[in-house]
Amino acid sequence: MPAVPNVSRQNAIQAIEEQFSVDKAMLESLVERFQELYHYGLANHGADMQMIPSFVTGVPDGTEKGTYLALDLGGTNLRVCEVALDGKGTFAIKQEKYKVSEQLKRGPVRDLFDYMATSVDNFLTDFGTASTDDVLFLGFTFSFPVEQTAIDRGHLIHWTKGFDCPDAPGKDVVQLLQDALDRKHIKVKCSALVNDTVGALLAHAYASNGALISAIFGTGTNGAYLEDISKITKLKSAEGSITHMVINTEWGGFDDDRKALPVTIFDNQLDRESIRPRNHVFEKMISGMYLGEVARLVLLHLIDQLVLFQGFSSAILNTQYGFDTAYMSAIEADNEPASSSSSATRKVLVQTLSIKDEYISTEDIETVRTVCKIVGTRAARLSATAIAATMIQTGNVQSTGPQDQGVKVGVDGSVIEFYPHFEERLRAALRELIGEEGEKRVKIGLAKDGSGVGAALGALQAAKQAASGHRVET
Repeated sequence: MPAVPNVSRQNAIQAIEEQFSVDKAMLESLVERFQELYHYGLANHGADMQMIPSFVTGVPDGTEKGTYLALDLGGTNLRVCEVALDGKGTFAIKQEKYKVSEQLKRGPVRDLFDYMATSVDNFLTDFGTASTDDVLFLGFTFSFPVEQTAIDRGHLIHWTKGFDCPDAPGKDVVQLLQDALDRKHIKVKCSALVNDTVGALLAHAYASNGALISAIFGTGTNGAYLEDISKITKLKSAEGSITHMVINTEWGGFDDDRKALPVTIFDNQLDRESIRPRNHVFEKMISGMYLGEVARLVLLHLIDQLVLFQGFSSAILNTQYGFDTAYMSAIEADNEPASSSSSATRKVLVQTLSIKDEYISTEDIETVRTVCKIVGTRAARLSATAIAATMIQTGNVQSTGPQDQGVKVGVDGSVIEFYPHFEERLRAALRELIGEEGEKRVKIGLAKDGSGVGAALGALQAAKQAASGHRVET
């Protein structure tokens, strides 16, 4: 005899829906909170939502030409790219990956940067270059916490991702790379340090004749946008006639003090058991690394209430991060009848999670689908608040006239690209926040390879800024 549930299935699901509901009033309060934190971060160093100046003072429009290198150090691999821009919004790219050994990750920093310079040298030897210039300009994507003080200057704060060269923190990573290149007499100038989110904005702007915002909705989340220089009050005065600068918002850290975010008991448990509790709560509610875990905690809650799988679970489902966000994608894309033995939902439960088939009813299939939809919908609606807040911040909700091209948003990441209905739900929330006309102005397009093509475009922007005499630093 199956155990008798201590609450009806309908009531249990309704309670979950109520906790995860983000109505229009809640969306509006979150946008207001975004505005507060934008203003605070633009004025103050060390904010939770950091609003980091990129020192990139404009974005491409697609007419730029030239050949630039990009170097991307993000983890196990080092990537070297050569990007040849044709001036028509398209480009040719050559690239090669080089393995970074465990020894290099932990040894003297000079060894690591010498290896990077050697990799650039090997790349140019193996592939040649399309450039006819005496010196090649290079954009550097360095995916570690850096205190950036100019477009070509940034000091490492601390290592992450298994790197731990002990003599590196506090040093200027651009200077370290340039010194290594110079030691090998390689005619390459590292002219720009580029965050991958900033790179995504530059890459999308080049491909689509300008852009205002980039947004990463993938394993994590972040955004960048073009801000009026007068609003970035924590900067020293800029030289020349600079009017705008790209800001890396670091919006994953939005509302870490939880003044506005609707944190459920499931979010709190996920956060409490995470590697960095009370950090990036917003990211933990909307990004691919965490959505499956939120859904897993909800499913276990329903199992413990005896309304799901007759109260049975499995070792995999009981394991932290055992329910991947990719499983949610498969379940949300499942259009088979719940009673079908070949439904994707049942396959995930039985074949992937090892829940016994005899414990899974047709109603259970529908419940699991509902849970995934509830968690996925909230993520999309919360994500919309970041886009809407940025449009309001930059005064771009209303059309400026017949020549107005709308607001171009370059997006990247597995959630926005592959999660079923994510963009459609995000747009529904945008309509509630900025009206139908405002939402129609949002032109979302994929911004691919911000850490490669975007870094090369950072080098291009640095060259343009140097030619115009524009220089800004903290």
